[in-house]
Amino acid sequence: MSAGLSVVNYDILKIQKLKFEYPSSFYNAIIITSINAIDPLWNRVDGSKKIFVVGDKTEAALLEKGWHVEVKANNASELAKIIIANYDHLKFVYFCGLHRRDELPKALLSTQINCVEVKVYDSVAIEKSFDCIFDAVMFFSPRGVHAFAKANPENIHLAICIGETTAAAARIYTQNVRVAHKTTVENTIVTAVKALQND
Repeated sequence: MSAGLSVVNYDILKIQKLKFEYPSSFYNAIIITSINAIDPLWNRVDGSKKIFVVGDKTEAALLEKGWHVEVKANNASELAKIIIANYDHLKFVYFCGLHRRDELPKALLSTQINCVEVKVYDSVAIEKSFDCIFDAVMFFSPRGVHAFAKANPENIHLAICIGETTAAAARIYTQNVRVAHKTTVENTIVTAVKALQND
């Protein structure tokens, strides 16, 4: 890196598409909380529906494919609040992964909003231990935090996280956590560089 820092990169989660049944009931809105759900859906889902997403990358990937994004939120809890406050009349299908978090489905279920859940991908954790001690580790998902910590229990001294949900998982292992101001990979890297240069 130009900042004088060296980086070790590895994909801690391997994404696998799942076979899924397209919902038979009528719906007029789609929820996507991860960019990993987009590829399995391509050419199988009507992109003209109202689409509700989490994250800048997810929104950008959908816009690149020509789909219209109705609402973008920073995390699932925030998206649930927006839907409950403004879109409770819609019928949703939530395309997600096998290990999706509970915040969004629980919130919608508690208000009787019509939502069908369809699992379209799995994320398999690849645990890898390292001999070296890192000054910081960047995390982009809660599952990534847990997989890294399981294989490297003494190696999270400073956790740089893409968002608050990931940061909550990191705080189980260390209180030394920094959160990116925007939920993008680029901003997470900037946060890491600033944190290490100020150390």
